[in-house]
This record gives sequence, structure tokens and C-alpha cells, in this order.
Amino acid sequence: MNLFDNLVNDYEEWFEKHPKIYKEEIKTIKTLLPKGKGMEVGVGTGRFAAPLNIKFGIEPSKAMAEVARARGIDVIELSAEEMDFKEEFDFILMVTTICFVNDPLKTIQNCYKALKNGGCLLVAFVDLDSNLGRIYEKNKHKSKFYKYAKFFTKNDIINLMKKVGFKDLECRENLYGNSLDDLKFEIKKCNGGAFKVIRGRK
Repeated sequence: MNLFDNLVNDYEEWFEKHPKIYKEEIKTIKTLLPKGKGMEVGVGTGRFAAPLNIKFGIEPSKAMAEVARARGIDVIELSAEEMDFKEEFDFILMVTTICFVNDPLKTIQNCYKALKNGGCLLVAFVDLDSNLGRIYEKNKHKSKFYKYAKFFTKNDIINLMKKVGFKDLECRENLYGNSLDDLKFEIKKCNGGAFKVIRGRK
């Protein structure tokens, strides 16, 4: 059984409890999201794919995939390391997925293969170098979700993407503060915000 099969309700409740954060994360992703045929890797319950009008995703958790399908997403139950698409997509989105995959480099390599030439990968994550990221890392043993996560810095993600061959890298960020109850919201180029989106082009 996938880790997230037992956490669907908790996952959904988090977004219900933090609607402003959720809205700001979607707004931040939209600033870098291209048009065209897209896929979300680690689509979860479709919380991001649905409002971003992404119609297809992969998700290893059967329980989460079922919720995403109810939101109108076509989901294949598959891990990021197992996927094997060839030059099919104009863009691929991953939202915090990179923190939970077993092999981040293989995941990004598979995304590269799945993109058409000129296509883009967007990696959204909580930056370990941010105030909130450091707090998450320090307390992750207490979290149902993050105790299994590996947090990355902006440079970690950039280096992985460059190693695979992505170029023209851009970064946007949001969520500034020391706790979920003490956040300021502004979309800027990356320099200290907790929620980052890095886009690279094939």
C-alpha cells in the first residue's frame, strides 16, 4: 500500500484549513505555467491539476488517484520512476512530489524524456533554505506527511535539472514567514520565500 493511501482525508483537510496558502501556491505556479498538453507527476487528489486545467497525471496512490478522477483528471497509477513517455507533453508539473520520490534524478530524467523539444518542466517545492523549510525539516518527525520527505534547496533542484539537460531556468516564489499562521504573500523572483517554482526548458 502506498504511504498516501491512508492520508487522503488529512491531505484534503490541509487545503480546506489553509485556503489562502493554497490560492497563493496556484497563483505562483500560473506565472510560469505554459500552454499546451500538460501532465502532473504525482497528481495526488488533483488539487493542483484541476484548477490549472491539467487533464492528465500519474499517481502511485490508488486512493488519491480515485479522488483526482472524481475531479475530472485522467490518472494512470504509476510512480515517477516507472513512467516511460516519449516526447508527448508540452509541459510537466510536479508540486512537492520531488520531496517524496525514491530517485529524484531518475524522476527528472523521465520528465525530460516525456517532454517535446522546447517543452518545460516545473518543479514546485518547499525550499529547505527558507524559514518555513527549516522549521518543516526540524519538526518533520512529528508530521504525518513530511516525516517521509526529503527537503531540497533551490540550488539542489537547479543542479538536478541542469544535470539532466534543462536550460533557461527561471524561478518564482511566495510564502514568507516563520509559520503557517504568520505568512506574507507576494510573488517574486527567488530570494527567501518558502514555496518555490523552478521552470526549465528542454
